[in-house]
Amino acid sequence: MFKNLRNRLIIINVTITTVVLLVVFSAIYIIYTRSADNRPPMPNETHFIFSDDVEDYVEVSIRQEKETAARELLIMLIVSGFVIDFVVAVVSYYLAEEAIKPVREAYESQKLFIANASHEIKTPLAAISANLEAADIHGNKWIKNVEIETAKLTKLNADLLSLARSDINRGAAAADADLDDLAREVIDSFESRMKEKDFSTKITVHGKVKINREDFSQILSILLDNAVKYSDSKIRLSLSNHELQVSNDGAQISAKDLPHVFDRFYQTDKSAEGVGLGLSIAKSLAERNGWKIEAKSGKFTSFILSF
Repeated sequence: MFKNLRNRLIIINVTITTVVLLVVFSAIYIIYTRSADNRPPMPNETHFIFSDDVEDYVEVSIRQEKETAARELLIMLIVSGFVIDFVVAVVSYYLAEEAIKPVREAYESQKLFIANASHEIKTPLAAISANLEAADIHGNKWIKNVEIETAKLTKLNADLLSLARSDINRGAAAADADLDDLAREVIDSFESRMKEKDFSTKITVHGKVKINREDFSQILSILLDNAVKYSDSKIRLSLSNHELQVSNDGAQISAKDLPHVFDRFYQTDKSAEGVGLGLSIAKSLAERNGWKIEAKSGKFTSFILSF
C-alpha cells in the first residue's frame, strides 16, 4: 500500500515537472528559431560586392547554420529535460519516503496492536464457548442467543487476526502442492452448506503447482463462503494451474459498488451477515503472494484469482 502511495507521489511530481519543462522548452525553442528566421536579408549593396554565386553560398551557409543551431538547441533541451526529470524523480523518492514514514510506522503499530489484541481476545472467547458447551443447556432461547453471538464474535475476531497477520507478514512461503486435492479439501468443508445449492466444479489442474497452501486455501474458503451467502441457487467453481474462479447467480453488483468490494468493512448488502472483512482478507493474502484478485458482475458475479 505504502509502496503504491510513494510511486504515485513520484509519478505526480515527475509528470508536473515534465509538463512545465515541455511548456518552457517549447517556448524557448520557438522564440529562438523565429528570431533566427526573422534575421534581415543581406542588403542590396552586397550585389555590388559579391557575385550571385557567392551570395547564394552565403545564404545557404547561413541557413545551414540556423538549422544546425536549432538542432543542437533541440538536443540540448531534450537531454536537459531528461536529466531534470531524473533528478526530480530521485529527490521525489526520498521526499516521499520521508513524508509517508510516520504514516507507515503508525499503520504498522496499529496492525500489530490489532493482531495482539485479537490474539488475547481469542482465549476468553474460547473459554466462553467451552463453558456453554459444558453447561449442556438445551431449549433455553437466551443461552442459544449467547451461543450465536459468541460464534459471531469468534468469527469476527478470527477475521481481524487474519487481516492483521496478512498485512504484517510478508514473503509467504510457497511449495509444490496438488491444487486438485487442496481445493477438494476446502470444498468438502462446505458440503453441509451446499446441500440446497446447485454447485458445480471444473478442475483442470495438471501436475503440482508451487503455491502457498495455507493462503490459497483461505482465499478459496472466503470466496466459497461469499458465494454461499449471496447466491440464489447456482455456484460455479473453475480451477486451472494458474487461475481460480468462483461465481454465483446472486444479485448483480452495481458499477458503483464493484470497485469497492475488496475494501475493508465495505458491504454492498447492508443487511447481510458479517462485517465486510472476508474479501478484504482475500485481497491482502493475494497481494502478499504477488497474486491478482478481481471481481466481475453480470448474469453471474465472479471472483477471479490469478496466481
